[in-house]
This record gives sequence, C-alpha cells and structure tokens, in this order.
Amino acid sequence: MRHEILSDESLEIMREIWARPEASINDVWTALNAARRKKVRRTTVQVQMTRLVRYGWLSRRKSGREYLYAALYGKDETVGDLLSALARRVYGGSFVELVGLLLERGIFSPADRRRINVMWRKIRRGKETGPRLFPA
Repeated sequence: MRHEILSDESLEIMREIWARPEASINDVWTALNAARRKKVRRTTVQVQMTRLVRYGWLSRRKSGREYLYAALYGKDETVGDLLSALARRVYGGSFVELVGLLLERGIFSPADRRRINVMWRKIRRGKETGPRLFPA
C-alpha cells in the first residue's frame, strides 16, 4: 500500500487516468471540466498530477511538448488498499464488521445482493471465471 492517502480531488484525477492508458494534463483537465458545473483550473490539475507523480501514484514521460501520465497502480488494487485502510482504522482490520454494517444499512440494492450471491457461490466452488462483481 502507498503511504499517501488519496484526497477526493486526487481520486477524481485517478479515475480519469484509469479510464485510458495514458493522459496529458489537458486530457484530464478537459474530462474533469466536462463533468462539472464548477470548473477546475488547469494549474490545479497540473499541481495535483505532479504531486501524484511524487507520491508514486503516477508515472510521467515526455511526448513532444507535453508529458503523458499513466497510473502505477490499478483501480482494483487502489480500492482494495483504501478499503483495507478503512477496515484497519475503524474496525481493527475486520472486514466482517464493515460488510455487516453495509448489509444492515441497506446499502446494497436487490440486484446488488443477487450479484454478490452469484459471486459468492462461484468463489465457494473455486471458479474464477464469469463476470466480476465490480468491473474495472
């Protein structure tokens, strides 16, 4: 697990990076502003992406007059790390309590519960094939 926890803004940038193999600052800036009412400045995106390189979340390579950035860690690995950190901080590492809370609060829709049951049965049978619960 990386030492720096991603802020909401950094996660927003990482989602854009994960959506493509490589991206420039302009690519990310344009994509972020397409989905926002309150626009973000290009320099803000540039500073955040530079920090993500320094913290070891992104790699950067020169391509012509700009840099192209790529994720050093996949989305699934990152989400797993974030959930592990949450379970460790709040529940002493127990995922059972975390999942129990989610179930008790009714966070999962009936369709979600069906998908979880299908996944659980496949795992119990030792099958790794089939659709993933949360596609990357």
